[in-house]
Amino acid sequence: MSARKSKTVPSPTPKAEKKRSEILRAATRCFRKTGFHQTSMQEICAEIGLGPGAVYRYFSSKDAIIEAMAEEERRQARAILQDLRQAEHLPDALTSVALAFAERYAAPSDVSLMTEVYAEGLRNKRVGNVVRKTETEWIDGLTDLLCTAQARGHVDPALDARNTALLLTALWDGMIIRQAYSVEDQPRALLACFDMMLRRLLVHDGKTDKRTRNSGTASAEAQVVQVAPVTPPKDAGARMEAQDPRQMSLI
Repeated sequence: MSARKSKTVPSPTPKAEKKRSEILRAATRCFRKTGFHQTSMQEICAEIGLGPGAVYRYFSSKDAIIEAMAEEERRQARAILQDLRQAEHLPDALTSVALAFAERYAAPSDVSLMTEVYAEGLRNKRVGNVVRKTETEWIDGLTDLLCTAQARGHVDPALDARNTALLLTALWDGMIIRQAYSVEDQPRALLACFDMMLRRLLVHDGKTDKRTRNSGTASAEAQVVQVAPVTPPKDAGARMEAQDPRQMSLI
């Protein structure tokens, strides 16, 4: 009896990937306006200018669109971790990540969309699976980075690396939400405070390098401005333009 051959699923063509991206961007615009549950597939079709049949060729449901948004965030989290692995001084790089998040979620509509994805992940099993994978990969990756920085003497070795990764992630998420509700405050001031707290948390008193020792005398706001940003991947600009990544936090 001959063995049954398994079917191979062909990879999406560039044309199909482009159309998927266009639908995701249109759906994101709709979700920003009215949220997930108030947005219908008909509204998404109208936004993209396609009939329902054309949209359903790429996404079987609204849940599938939300799942794809969460999956894109997962890919971007991996890219950020890769950039952090190449950083010479992790505390500086983490401050740059905080600045990038603050700029990425400067608009309240982007913050609301991020929180909706997290909430949807608690209600929707498909979305929740992707969000949990993203969170697990991010926390594991950040924990490994902190352990490496501890071995290099850049981070206090007495810190529990995993719990520190969880705390930093919670601080980032909370910072962008608070930024949306505190529009009268200066975002730079919040980032400056975060930078000062970050360095005091991470750096070991007996092994502070020159940059950290000077942080007590220089103004915190100046420190944030002077931090060198993490170098993005070469294709980051094209990827962000194609996928419109302002969807949720990592993180």
